[in-house]
Amino acid sequence: MNYSQEEFNQILLSKPLNEFYFAIIENRGKLLTDEEFEEITRRNDNVYTDVSKEEIDNVVKEFQKDEKLKELVPAFMKVVYSIAQIRHLVILTVIDDVVYDIGNAKFLDLKRNKIVHFDNFANYYDESNARIRFFTPEEEPQLQQKTVLVDIDDESNIHAYVQAHLNQEESEDLTSSFFDEVKGKPYTLTRKNNNN
Repeated sequence: MNYSQEEFNQILLSKPLNEFYFAIIENRGKLLTDEEFEEITRRNDNVYTDVSKEEIDNVVKEFQKDEKLKELVPAFMKVVYSIAQIRHLVILTVIDDVVYDIGNAKFLDLKRNKIVHFDNFANYYDESNARIRFFTPEEEPQLQQKTVLVDIDDESNIHAYVQAHLNQEESEDLTSSFFDEVKGKPYTLTRKNNNN
């Protein structure tokens, strides 16, 4: 995308609320990069594996007892997280043909993630209780620069949405359905990427 940061910000600021979507995304079960692994452990996402967290913790404790095995703990955890189902809530919009995660201020990597649930943001919020605006590092210390984010007065709808949808058993890939709804036409990138 050949937009300057200023143009990109203006695109986001000019979008109406009904062009944003709540979505639950899940990883596609590929080995994580170091950066992705750090992000997941820092965020404390919901993690679903065939073994319980307690069992994983017990294995890690055993590793920690042995000086040689202790060094393998990060690699072991990275593999566990790579093959686990990891889900979290995002607020998405589409810029040109690319999905943008406004809460994390980055484009969603569809080779790494799939959308397993989505709803129009305007089903929960309108201009009276939510808006798209600039946030500064003074307001949000984790930001590196002035950034366009969603400003929400009452986060109870978000918490209710997470409770209702984050722990769903079914994890059908609804990425194409998302594009059908948002753009009114089939989206083919995921089909092409599956051959890579």
